[in-house]
Amino acid sequence: MSTLVTGAGGQLGRRVLTELRRRGLPAVGASRDGEVRLDWTDTASWKPALEGVESLFVTVPMAGGLSERAGAFLQQAAEAGVGTAVLTTAMGAEDGPPDSEQRVLESRVRDLFDRWTIVRPNWLDQDFTEGLFARLARSRNGRLELPLPKRAAVSFVDAADVAYTVVAALTRDEHHEREYTLTGPAPITFREVVKQTKGTESPVWRYKKLDEAGFYFRATNMGWSERYVDTLNERFRAIANGRAAVVTEDVRRALGRDPVPFAKFVREAVI
Repeated sequence: MSTLVTGAGGQLGRRVLTELRRRGLPAVGASRDGEVRLDWTDTASWKPALEGVESLFVTVPMAGGLSERAGAFLQQAAEAGVGTAVLTTAMGAEDGPPDSEQRVLESRVRDLFDRWTIVRPNWLDQDFTEGLFARLARSRNGRLELPLPKRAAVSFVDAADVAYTVVAALTRDEHHEREYTLTGPAPITFREVVKQTKGTESPVWRYKKLDEAGFYFRATNMGWSERYVDTLNERFRAIANGRAAVVTEDVRRALGRDPVPFAKFVREAVI
């Protein structure tokens, strides 16, 4: 029996799969083009992907309109005998409207599985090297343009800390029926990020504030869906309101140590 890791090519899924295998645990990666094919929009791919699976890590593309499909997949997984499920959403998901995609999925996990864990990470350090902020900066010759003042602060969390928390939840009983909101050890502003990443291999060297309409125009011109951009703007409003600067103790609760500081991430990952 093995662990099925969805989104295996993504920032979190890739790290979760690597850590499970490093520990010698049976695990398979699932994605549309992965070793196990799993397409949220193709229900015929679900049953083969779940064969022999005992535990499950689920991450769903943000604002992809896939919550209903993912919920149905979770139902099928429970019926197939999967006993443990770990779901990642995002920091603040628990405060969203009851019918929001992430809250609906969180409710499904609680209802369907006896052993479940919900992990809600803040924005990732790796968003500046391989994620959203990196893609935006590369499209503007190193300048990150967001609808936020440069002094807006976020308690960015390292993707490795999130992955280790997911693996702990998949492998250790004390994490069952727990909900973790994962942050870094301190908030850092976008101005401070640029100071630390300028001159490194990070694609983010400069920062410019846009208004929300300007960001919407730039993002949709990059081919991003209107629904995705609307969701991003909602998360940016949370940053502007100070909600993403909150620091929690949940990395320590889950892993027994302090989270990785952003400065250490920069030193080890992008210099």
